[in-house]
This record gives sequence, C-alpha cells and structure tokens, in this order.
Amino acid sequence: MMKVLLINPSINFSKFGKFKNLLEPMPCIGIAYIAAMLEKHEHEVKIIDDFAFRTGIAGIMAIIADWRPDVVGLSCLTPSATRCEALSAAIRKHNPSIKIVWGNIHASYFARDILASGHADAIVHGEGEYTMSELIGAYGHGTPPEQVRGISLKVGNEIVRTDDRPLLMDLDELPYPAWHLFPVDRYGLLPFADIEKPILTMLSSRGCPFNCSFCGITYKKEGYRKRAVSKVVDEFEYLLDRFRVRQIGFVDAIFPLSKQHCRDFCHEMIKRGVNKKVIWTTETRVDIVDDEIAALLKEAGCRRLIFGIESGVEQLLKNVNKNYTLDDVRAGVESAHRAGLETIGLFMLGLPGETEELGIRTIEFAKGLPLDFAKFAILIPYPGTEIYDRLLKGGSWDRRDWDNFSTFNPNPEDLVYFPGQMTAKQLLTIQKKANREFYVRPSMIYRHLFEIRTIRPTDIFKGIYNLFS
Repeated sequence: MMKVLLINPSINFSKFGKFKNLLEPMPCIGIAYIAAMLEKHEHEVKIIDDFAFRTGIAGIMAIIADWRPDVVGLSCLTPSATRCEALSAAIRKHNPSIKIVWGNIHASYFARDILASGHADAIVHGEGEYTMSELIGAYGHGTPPEQVRGISLKVGNEIVRTDDRPLLMDLDELPYPAWHLFPVDRYGLLPFADIEKPILTMLSSRGCPFNCSFCGITYKKEGYRKRAVSKVVDEFEYLLDRFRVRQIGFVDAIFPLSKQHCRDFCHEMIKRGVNKKVIWTTETRVDIVDDEIAALLKEAGCRRLIFGIESGVEQLLKNVNKNYTLDDVRAGVESAHRAGLETIGLFMLGLPGETEELGIRTIEFAKGLPLDFAKFAILIPYPGTEIYDRLLKGGSWDRRDWDNFSTFNPNPEDLVYFPGQMTAKQLLTIQKKANREFYVRPSMIYRHLFEIRTIRPTDIFKGIYNLFS
C-alpha cells in the first residue's frame, strides 16, 4: 500500500482583479475519479484542494511533512502551471524521496519540458484512473515504471513516452468519484449556475464528437463514449443518499448529445421519481433543443440549461467550427424559454477575425435572446487547442506567461491574445460593454430580484456597481 497525496493546485487570483469574486471552487471530478480507483486498489489517499482552501505552498508543505506521502500527484491546467512548478520545487527541496506525478491537459502537452526541468518524475497522459493506479503500483513494488502504458518519464538521460493506453470503452466499470475525501460543502459551479447547495458534479460521457477549434478536449469523434442512462440515474440516487445533494451539474462537453439520448435519460429520471428529489443543470447544443426536448428536460428536473453560443456573427462561428447557425441558436433558446427552463448563454469575445463592430453585433444578439444569464469571456488559446497550434505555427506568437491565461483578465498589458483587427484595450472595453448592457436592463434586474431569485439582492447591486466602477 502506498500513501498518495493528490492536489488540485490554486491559481494566481490577483490576475482576475474584481472578477476574482466569481471564482467559486468547483468539484474536482477528475481527481475524484483517480482517488476512487486508488482506494479500490487499497492505497491510502489524501486530497488537498488548494483552490478551495487557498492553502498556499507553506501550508501544503506542512501537510506533506506531517502525512509523509510516497507520491504527490498534481492536476495541472494552464492557469495553475506556475503554481505546480513552485510546488514541485518545494517538494524536491524538502522531501526529495517523494515521487511527483503530473497529469491533465497542460502537463500532457508540455511533458518533455516538465520532465527535462525536473519538476516531475512522470506525466500521465489522457484518462488517468488505470494509468495512475498501475504507476503507483510500480513505485510500490519497485518494478520499472516504463512498463506502464500512457505515461512519459525519464529513463536515464532520455525522456520516453510509453505506448498509449487504449480508451476505456465501458465508463460504467469505474467506481464513483471519491467525494468523501473532498470538502463537498465548499463547492459550487459558477454564480450563474448555482441554485441550491450542496452541489456536486457528474460525468455521463467522455470525449466530444465535435471539433471546436478553441476546445482542448483530447478525445473527439473516435473517443466519444457515454454511460448507460440507468447507471447515470443510479449515481443520482447515490449522491442523494450519500451526500444529500440538492443540485447536480453535468460537466460533460455536451449532455444530452442527441434527442434520443435526452428522451432515454429523462424518461428514466421521471420513472424513478428522481426528478422530484433534486435539480440539475447541464450544457448542451442549441440545435438539439426543440419544444418537445425542452419540455422533457423541464419535467425531468433540469432547472437551468447552458448553451455554448460563442458569437452573434455567422462567420465567426464558422471560423471556430461551431457547425450551427444563428437561427439554430434562436430556436433552441426560445424553446427552452417557452418550457420554463432558465437559460445561460456562453459567449466568447476576441474570436479569430473579430473586430470591434462584430463584437458589438454579438452583444446585440445576446440582448435579443430570452436568456436569463450570459457570460462574456475572452478567447484564450489554451495549449492543446487547434487555435494555439495555429498561432505557434504562424511564428509571431508564443506566450508562456501561464498566470495570464485567463478568460477574465482586467489588465490589457496581460492579455495573451487578441485578434489582429483589435487592440487589447478595445477587446476589454467590449467585454465591459457586454456585461453592462446585458445585465443592467430593468427587465433583467426585475427578473433576478423577483422571479429567478437565486442571486442575493445585495450581490446584484454589488455587481452593478462593479460594472460601472
């Protein structure tokens, strides 16, 4: 048996300015799945959610000194890469015998650099449940870790990537995420997605059959897999019984993916009566939602539906491979609204080819939809996305100031990307204009104060003050 400490690293909150109040910690479902698999193989697991507790490097090192793990695993996304490097350096200095393993998209993309710099002993590529379990087993038994599939590591002076691990096709064979190791009472989703707490998240599928150029999901068409709807509803019942959750948020790239998928799931929820015991939220595509599907989602307990709309300009949607039209957007949002579902529109400003005029068109399009919430983020070309690779190949862009890879960055000097037809200052001005014009409307304020009522009045007026400050 090995002692394994898994860490969800924090980020540099100061980079978010006044937006830092929007950064509510979300359940770390990827780490929770890995923890569950390690426990299944009888390893002792401890979790530090540095994002939730803001433990800090000194606090984490104190826990390491006290608990004395054999292995430390770091989940590394781009905005937390700098923190991961600092943590690894501190562990190397004070506890050099501990094995350090990094995983997640950023770690996989920069595996050679991370290993060459000595920040990690191994990098886990792709889905980590079985890979991490086998790697920990190899460390524990003293067998060569290079026999484990799905990792990169240093063998002598050479960096080696082992054979890829085949995708797990039956997702239902995985144990439920080990939420008992996490501070469940601290979690939310985002301010516009929180309705009732406690909240936990769920995955009903992995991969995505679409190909949006700003998305870093590793497994696209060939890697899309979904769980049996009966097993998903089983997990709903488990979370209700074990953790007394009041809201579940799906974190699939898209759920449900098709109309038939929606019908199968919703009918199972209604048949078991789970729809009357918990509310849930999900993100799906506008082009699968019609009046029938929207009504069924509502009856099955869905309270708030999230749409990745991205832009109000047809050409910009084509530029990022969205594969639907503005008419599809209008039809899907209006169907959800008619069914009584609350709706969230996710928009992305600064898409390739965008100008100041096109940004204003997106704002006007958003205001013309019956949306209850909108998020206007700035495009960030994250490593692992088609846009990132395209920019690197262009030869004039190569940013590695990872702390600044944030969709809400109030400082124009720190903005890592903006389309050539705009300046960084213009793009941030458009973002401010979008938030002001969408939310500071009498009809919107009234609806949030007297109809939706999931945001406290004091927070509403504080938000309005921040928008104009």
